Amino acid sequence: MIDGRHGAWTSASAALAVIPALTLSGAQALVAQDLPAARSSRPSVLLITLDTVRADHVGCYGYSKIETPNLDRLASDGIRFSHAYAQVPITLASHAVILTGTYPMSNRVRDFTSAGLAAGVPTLAERLRRNGYRTAAFVSSFVLNSMWGLRRGFEVYDDNVALDVGAAQNPFLLVRSGDATVDRLLDWTKHSGGEPFFVWLHLYDAHSPYRSPEPYRSLYSVRPYDGAIAFDDAQVGRVLARLRALNLYDSALIAVLSDHGESLGEHGESEHGFFVYNATLRVPLILKLPGETARARAVSRPVETVDVAPTIAQICKLRPSDSEGFQGQSLLRQIGEAPAAREEGYAESYYPRDSFGWHELRALVTPEFKYIEAPRPELYDLLRDPGERSNIIDTHSALASSLGDRLSEFGRRFAARAAASAAASPDPEVLEKLKSLGYLGYKAPTADTVPDIQRANPKDKIATLNRILRAADLTRLGKYAQADLVLNRLEQTEPRLYVVPFEKGENYLAWGRPEAALGEFKKSLDRNPSFDQAALGLGRAYFLLAQDSRAATAFELALRLNPRNFLARLALAKVYWRANLPEKAEPELAQVVQEQPEFIKAHADYGIILAKLGKYREAAAEIGRAMESGYRDAIALNYLGVAHAELGDPAQAVRDYEQALALNPRYAAACLNLALQYRKQGDAARAREYYLKVCELSDDLCRQYASRF
Repeated sequence: MIDGRHGAWTSASAALAVIPALTLSGAQALVAQDLPAARSSRPSVLLITLDTVRADHVGCYGYSKIETPNLDRLASDGIRFSHAYAQVPITLASHAVILTGTYPMSNRVRDFTSAGLAAGVPTLAERLRRNGYRTAAFVSSFVLNSMWGLRRGFEVYDDNVALDVGAAQNPFLLVRSGDATVDRLLDWTKHSGGEPFFVWLHLYDAHSPYRSPEPYRSLYSVRPYDGAIAFDDAQVGRVLARLRALNLYDSALIAVLSDHGESLGEHGESEHGFFVYNATLRVPLILKLPGETARARAVSRPVETVDVAPTIAQICKLRPSDSEGFQGQSLLRQIGEAPAAREEGYAESYYPRDSFGWHELRALVTPEFKYIEAPRPELYDLLRDPGERSNIIDTHSALASSLGDRLSEFGRRFAARAAASAAASPDPEVLEKLKSLGYLGYKAPTADTVPDIQRANPKDKIATLNRILRAADLTRLGKYAQADLVLNRLEQTEPRLYVVPFEKGENYLAWGRPEAALGEFKKSLDRNPSFDQAALGLGRAYFLLAQDSRAATAFELALRLNPRNFLARLALAKVYWRANLPEKAEPELAQVVQEQPEFIKAHADYGIILAKLGKYREAAAEIGRAMESGYRDAIALNYLGVAHAELGDPAQAVRDYEQALALNPRYAAACLNLALQYRKQGDAARAREYYLKVCELSDDLCRQYASRF
């Protein structure tokens, strides 16, 4: 959330910056004409990450079918790196690289099955904050939620893009349009402060399904991906315009890059995350140095996104103790004519391994070649074949062997020194939200137990992945029969893949066929006995079939497999609730609200159980908290009325019952409570009026209370 006390962009306090002779280990000073004039204070920093933007779809990178005037102008004022490579084609893992300056094998954030960034890995924001910088981040997607650990060091971390569990049903509720995110950033700039700032802005519009408003939607109706990039360019322009208005543009260090690109059908991949070809790895990277704007420069040497953090640290003149531990190298070394210490880049995708049990992919990129380590290794001549269409490994085996050795050495050099602890299973709500955004973050049962030689080549499995994602899309669109057809065909070719029956079970539940879902969830559990999501699905199916004892057993299994699965705990409480065992439901719900204090629905359900147990004051507090957060539910309001009535506030009780009926006019219990409340107050006419409504809605309640009316 935004805290105005930490905002800081003022023209009076921002002095022009210095880029000293390079001080990082082994660095060489730039030639004099490449350095802006020295100044006395450190620059403020604006870091912009454009999610899912590939370099060859930006104007200043030679793409003529798009207008990106703001990025183009920024490049004309600074340095454009024409061969910049991401280390991971997945949003979370790539941003961990960018914000820590470390490789994924070291920071251990490789995909969404990771536990998040470990506390022992320092972030750039932490380093800058220790050196007197004010820090703020504004992100546009749930995939960079603060839960993953990237917020460390930021005084402001504005990630308010997701709402409640219900948001998982709609991906548009899990992202924020770029203009809305920029609005938040610009509002932050209105607050004063004397220290230099470090602000990170993340824009997500170019991520599938490529959202953009008018006029971009119409201008790029045939190429919606380009339209989203053009829209984000306009948002970048708004921020740069604010810097100019505050007289900060010239003195600021500005870095704009993407976390990864996008495969638009190349190699059979749609979108990104699976393969390590240039479509998803080669990204735009523009660096505007502090000081007077300079002539446009282009650097053709390969650089990496891991190089961004050490570059910022060097230009900001951090203390030596805060400039250690980076695994990238300063980009300033690439500007002059002196040879760089490293002219090769690394990339990986562990997504196939961790979520499906297939082989991971790792790549080494040089100025001329790319080597991909896979069950069938690949080698590409990037100068003659930039689209990586012709694998030349058979005719260049010696070169491939040499690059393979260098890749292995690279991995050993930067591997985490201590063995990583086992990653905790992500919360099911998190997985559902990621799934709605097109990511599958389930942990494969064979991720760490199957020999590499037995793992499938991801290139042979891209059609399988595309069909799984297609089926999930069809389910979300309510096209259940079509989704079932896709999954049935896939089951024939992938008889051991645990995700397929799981998706079939989820589709059957959405289709209203819980009986059919039972067998699929059992099959998924047979293939992956540690898969708590399948146990949760099994319990949901039993619950819908009113088989409460079996539902409770399934939910208990889900909790044994993953004690953090609070949705399973909530579901178990629902079983006890329906069985009229509130005393058993209470401790389960108490634990849910303790562990998930922002889960508003759980507070409402907990309040209902407390009311059933006669704990009216606590019940009113829990349900009231939910209502204050915007939650509306007829049952919760009815029990809130019961609590207020028992606490001696009949007027508020009447208002609660009336709100319940406004939400559900056929709610017989709320009608009855109103009738009883008016009878108690001596208003016989209104009591009779609501009792007659009860009789219209429920014969049982009508007969049960006839003697009182």
